[in-house]
Amino acid sequence: MFGPYEIACDGRTWHGNVTLKEHHIVARDGAYSLFRVQDMAAVPIGEALAKAIVRLLPSPGTLIPDALMKALRGCGLAADELADTEAAAPATASTAVSAQAGRPVVGMALFLTQTCNLRCLYCYGDGGEYGERGLMDAETARAAVDWLLESSLEAEKVHISFFGGEPLLGFSLLREVVAYARKQAAARGKVVRFNLTTNGTLLSDAVIAFLADEQIEPLISFDGPPEIHDRQRPFKNGRGSYARVFANIQKLRQKVPQLTARATVYGDADPIAIREGLDEVGFATCILCPASPVLLQGALKEDASLCVETAERMLAYRRAEVAALFGAIAERRLDPTRPPPGLFQLAALADGRTRRATCGVGRGLHAVAVNGDVYPCHRFVGLEEARLGHISEYRAGALNDYHRAVVENLPLCRNCWARYFCGGGCFYHNRACTGDMHRPDPLFCHETKTVCEDLIHGWCTLSEEDQTYVQEQVEELGSELRP
Repeated sequence: MFGPYEIACDGRTWHGNVTLKEHHIVARDGAYSLFRVQDMAAVPIGEALAKAIVRLLPSPGTLIPDALMKALRGCGLAADELADTEAAAPATASTAVSAQAGRPVVGMALFLTQTCNLRCLYCYGDGGEYGERGLMDAETARAAVDWLLESSLEAEKVHISFFGGEPLLGFSLLREVVAYARKQAAARGKVVRFNLTTNGTLLSDAVIAFLADEQIEPLISFDGPPEIHDRQRPFKNGRGSYARVFANIQKLRQKVPQLTARATVYGDADPIAIREGLDEVGFATCILCPASPVLLQGALKEDASLCVETAERMLAYRRAEVAALFGAIAERRLDPTRPPPGLFQLAALADGRTRRATCGVGRGLHAVAVNGDVYPCHRFVGLEEARLGHISEYRAGALNDYHRAVVENLPLCRNCWARYFCGGGCFYHNRACTGDMHRPDPLFCHETKTVCEDLIHGWCTLSEEDQTYVQEQVEELGSELRP
């Protein structure tokens, strides 16, 4: 017998050759949840069923009593029909790769400058210079815009992110690029949107007015309270930058109320203290990320033991974020204009989406350095071995190693139950931590799995009304929650 079968003995029915769909069981607070990997679905189950499923794993040839079989079918775990068995099979790497190949480039990180007026302790860009100090000229900037529009193929929308160094050191060029990009995009029937990553020190009245008028979304790099921010983000002369940035942010908020901050957790900094400092300043959305090890020569490298300590603090912070997310769900406080941390991953459970790559690095997203060189993303700029080519000759869209590096193709990820939550991790961070962009950082994996188990457990404790509420919020946010 090659397929599932049933046998009857002494009035009882048994099932053989039963295939269980790929799954993971979560135990939290005396409750059990079953997560089905392929369809990104989670359901609550009882303790007896959870233990029975665990017992079945080492011996797939075991005969299963009819009552247990009904329970396995009830939770969607048993693949006892041919169609179910085929559907339960993991997606092949070739299938996932084919879905990535030929993808248009719709996002570009444009390095207006590779120089900076700050000397942040954790900068992975060698003081903002990325190995080659300079300012982009107007001809290169226009060529980069043309390259993006050409590489976007039939896509109707493209996105330009002004980056550096500190991009506002090239404010006059920024103004020129915005005007040129809008004109060229309109001529091709496309819409172009802009954002700007800035340290906030150069937000003059003229800059603020321009950002507001042109609807350029600013992302402010800001590290919380003065004692942390000034230590981590000093000017070149060592003086802290908090006072100037704080004053500029208050002016900016008058024109752009919904501001987003990105804070870096470094050394012994407490993420909770950082978040409290960001809230006091008045940011609408706060993103906290640990500092990554650096690859550029000359950039400051953090002690490995501090990385472990930071990871432990970040895990506690992330779990607190998840708890706060479910509190907001219970009280109907989710705000579509300010999606809280954790909602992206929870959205995967709400609508069954899978994430085969962490982001569009090297596929839908590229970075262009001041000299016109093309890199997979902004973090790789300056690393010669990561350089893809030059805008004068490099044509995106052809199958490359980044298309191939979908999560099904990553040796340590292809069989991980959490792979479709994270997509394999940031390739830069992977390489900086392990020496291989395809091999994720174990600390990142531990955090991701723990947080995802919290999300699975929380989702399974929600009422049907609560789950419907989340699904409505996810639908309203739409593509804003997609990588």
